[in-house]
Amino acid sequence: MAKTKFSNLEKKKQELEQELVRIQEDLDKSIDDVKEGVSYSLDPKNIVKKYPLSVVGTSLVIGFLLGRERKSPGSVSRYSRNDSTSAISSELKRILAKKGLSMLLDYLDNKVAELKKEKETNRD
Repeated sequence: MAKTKFSNLEKKKQELEQELVRIQEDLDKSIDDVKEGVSYSLDPKNIVKKYPLSVVGTSLVIGFLLGRERKSPGSVSRYSRNDSTSAISSELKRILAKKGLSMLLDYLDNKVAELKKEKETNRD
């Protein structure tokens, strides 16, 4: 009798351990799915694809705000040694503009390719 209770307890223990392993695997899978979903939704390429006009508008506003020349009364040049931030902001503005234009052109290329493909399928 005690032996059967002991074997039943061992069996129950193994079942519970297997259940814990299964739950842990499910949790790991769920966490991986959440990580992939977050990284996909926060990927800049996907954001641009989902909201192209908003991104272009926002980049234009940010570019305008960064691009405004701030002249102080005593400044002679934007690239003076005392004002290295203007040189950095100018370079940053140039890089952002180049990247924004590149993304816009890629988006337009994709749209043109989609339209051509759609036109060809309609023709057939």
